Amino acid sequence: MKRATMVSATAFALLGGLWGCEQMKMMMMGGDMSMMSPYLSEDKVMAMKKMMMTMPPDTLEASVERGKKLYNDTTLGMNKSGQSCASCHSEGGTVGGASEMEWKGMKMKVAIPTLKGAAPHFPKPMGPMKAVVTLEGMNNMCIMTFLKGMPLDLNSQAATDLTAYITTFSEGRRLEPGAMKIVPMPVPGAM
Repeated sequence: MKRATMVSATAFALLGGLWGCEQMKMMMMGGDMSMMSPYLSEDKVMAMKKMMMTMPPDTLEASVERGKKLYNDTTLGMNKSGQSCASCHSEGGTVGGASEMEWKGMKMKVAIPTLKGAAPHFPKPMGPMKAVVTLEGMNNMCIMTFLKGMPLDLNSQAATDLTAYITTFSEGRRLEPGAMKIVPMPVPGAM
């Protein structure tokens, strides 16, 4: 009998085609997984090890460069707005003012913060529900809400690269998880 090994969701993302897309979708959507094992066979574990050992090296600098391209990409997340992250946060700053968004049928104004110094504030509670959000989750919220696009897979290289680039706006800043967003010029009535 072959020994089975438990792996994390991150390892599943690294597997690529080793674990079927349908199983991954089913797992992410909370579908019926009763017939599926959460363990990988020894063969799949060995294939994953081989793949990881032969992957070309990556650097933080390369990730930041890829993230910068995504940050300035007007099609990020297949968005319909024609804007990019840089449209509101030029060079990590803010264009100021507020942007309108809708939540549960209610329209509200949200102040456009600067991203300079923002990364060390995550994770933190956000929005009316005060749900704890990571920087990657915040990136996706902006892509969906303001760019009208699809969220990035949080285990994807694109999500990692975008986060790496946004984090560069906070170099040298002290970690302060949960801190308030930085709005240089507050907008009356905006969250």
